[in-house]
Amino acid sequence: MLKERIDYLCHKKNMSRKELTDGLVTQAHFSNILAGRYPLPDDLAEAMAERLGVLPGYLLHADDQDDHVLQRAEQIVEQLSVQASALEEQQVNDLPDRHDTLTVELTTALMKATYYQQLNDQDAYAYLHQSYLNFYLERYGRPDEALLPLPLMKAMLFYKIQSARSRQQYHDVLAQTERWLNLLPEQGETWLTGQQIRMEAFVHTRQFEPAKQTFEKITSYIYEQRLFHRLSGMYVLYSGYCHVMQQPQEALIALSMAEAHLVYAQHQGDTLTAIMNNRILMLTMTGELSQAAQEVERFGSIVDLQPPEMRQQMEPVLLVYRCEIELARQDWAALVQRLEQLRTLTLTEDQQMAVRFYSSQLALAHGQADQFMEEATACLPYFEQIRQQDRLNILYESLAVVSEEQRRYKDAASYYRKLVYLLRHA
Repeated sequence: MLKERIDYLCHKKNMSRKELTDGLVTQAHFSNILAGRYPLPDDLAEAMAERLGVLPGYLLHADDQDDHVLQRAEQIVEQLSVQASALEEQQVNDLPDRHDTLTVELTTALMKATYYQQLNDQDAYAYLHQSYLNFYLERYGRPDEALLPLPLMKAMLFYKIQSARSRQQYHDVLAQTERWLNLLPEQGETWLTGQQIRMEAFVHTRQFEPAKQTFEKITSYIYEQRLFHRLSGMYVLYSGYCHVMQQPQEALIALSMAEAHLVYAQHQGDTLTAIMNNRILMLTMTGELSQAAQEVERFGSIVDLQPPEMRQQMEPVLLVYRCEIELARQDWAALVQRLEQLRTLTLTEDQQMAVRFYSSQLALAHGQADQFMEEATACLPYFEQIRQQDRLNILYESLAVVSEEQRRYKDAASYYRKLVYLLRHA
């Protein structure tokens, strides 16, 4: 690990190894030190550290992997192997970015990256990669990871799991989660987190029997160990399973169970938001539009009791729900009003693409083919990237029809092919 740390510091200083060791040690002997054949002498470490702008200990202890180092790295993995909503931002920020041992330092960086990714904090996530992680991922993110210390291996796998989840690549999520679980004892909060991710991946990859078995295994463990704070989250996850299995009533019952156990949840606000979100979307998709609207109003009354910054954050969320209902009702006048309200707010990328999607359907309903094509093709790549099937079904079909009407037969054939592929692999 000394070799990788020195290479990283030279990279940051735009310095070659020859420039670093010039007048201090021969290149051949230095290569043997980096290969671990000889120890790094204190005087050489002090001289190189001065050139690199670090303290000597940052070089002398880079390779350390004693019990204290491994325990510290393991603590960081345990602390951050949870949903980002369960962590205080200050708690994460207080973890030092620099540590004399690379094992602890890289473990910290990987776990912080997963936290920023879950929060969708793109600026912090990108900065951490550009300033630090990209360099080490090139060296450790591939086959050599088998040589990593156990806590660092766990951090690397958790990082890969969250990265694949963010890209909706659930076959990769499942593969990495199985490897991660093999490194964990079959007990405790981190193991439960891994099992929940495993169930989520089974659902997304349409492996329904393993998903059901995993749910039963998790709930049995939760009741045995009296970890009731996990129940709401598990029932939310199970509702998604029922929804994919086209069991809408069972999905809604699972959400009611999640809400009933909310009193045990550690982060009730986040879990309630997930419950309300799933219920509203499920009711809308099953055509229970009056009930969906009532749930939106109930959710809005809960939001009204929150601090101003939370109300501001949730305003576009509630409007998107209402847009979805107006679209299902084909109440175009109401949809126009909702869209005008949304365009005055600060929106996330997902919300911006939702606005374009609704605008495309509004234009289509009014026979404005060019406007429809502009809005639909603007949001299509985003929904393809996140593989949002319901949106893609509508977009592919309508794009194909309009392209055909405009005698763009090649484009129409392409959209039809995509639609057929999507339906076959649903």
